[in-house]
Amino acid sequence: MENRYDKVMKNIEVTSEMRDRILNNISKLDLEKAPNKNKSASFPDYRKYLFIAASLVILLIGSVILRNVLNLPKEPPQQAIPDIVEYSSIEEMSEAIGFPVKEINNIPFEVEQVQYTAYWKELAQVQYTGKSNTAVLRMAAHDEDVSGDYNEYSSIKSLTVNGDSVTFKGSGGKYVLAIWQDGGYSYSVQFTKAISEQELLTTVQSVK
Repeated sequence: MENRYDKVMKNIEVTSEMRDRILNNISKLDLEKAPNKNKSASFPDYRKYLFIAASLVILLIGSVILRNVLNLPKEPPQQAIPDIVEYSSIEEMSEAIGFPVKEINNIPFEVEQVQYTAYWKELAQVQYTGKSNTAVLRMAAHDEDVSGDYNEYSSIKSLTVNGDSVTFKGSGGKYVLAIWQDGGYSYSVQFTKAISEQELLTTVQSVK
């Protein structure tokens, strides 16, 4: 429990106006006219010492106020953490996200690592990483573009794959991106390095 002194000191506040008024009043004092019983004796400069004393009082009160401010309870910082979760298997991610996530079964390079990531429990992503290339399959239960790629491409082609209209995008006759919709789901397959039309076609056909 805090004592009476702490309660009083917590309510003391020294503003800049109060400080200036204290120092101004001290500066107006004419201590040289004070009675002097021993005229031959020399007196120190009392005005200087009063200035010092007043400054110390202000500093003391200010330090108490600062201590009380620092001791105020602080709310813990809030961080906005996106709901991005990695899973150990396609089955685990499918159960968490609420729909069966498909996979690429034919990839035109040797895969060394596979990662399963869900974004906001709405978008499923399967990333296949190898030494020569990386492929990313995305899937979501809506009809919007899930690729997140809005670059301009010089080579754009529409093909029918497994009964669905699929858009291939790339440059110079090679492709890095395929986008399509099927059965209420949106899909995209994207490669880090461009591949041939036939390789991308085979990749999309193998998404099951």
